[in-house]
Amino acid sequence: MSVRNACSLFCSALALLASPVLSTPQKEMPEQTFLDQVEAPGHVLVTARGVEAVNAEARRQGLRFPAVGYWSPENICFKTPATGDCNGLFQR
Repeated sequence: MSVRNACSLFCSALALLASPVLSTPQKEMPEQTFLDQVEAPGHVLVTARGVEAVNAEARRQGLRFPAVGYWSPENICFKTPATGDCNGLFQR
């Protein structure tokens, strides 16, 4: 591998590492994917009215961020104002 290619590869990897990471997912997970994760060891399910309330409750409980994911039957977790229950999945 030439020095130029090595530098290009290194710079690309560095850019990926330096890019900002969202603290929480910004969309809901597919239902089955979410349900498959609910009973995983160390996962905690939090239900509240809207994603902001779910996150506030998770912080109150000292759970880790980012969330594993969010899901609601009506796909309303990220609707503002909150119109119903949202489920969030976090790790202890």
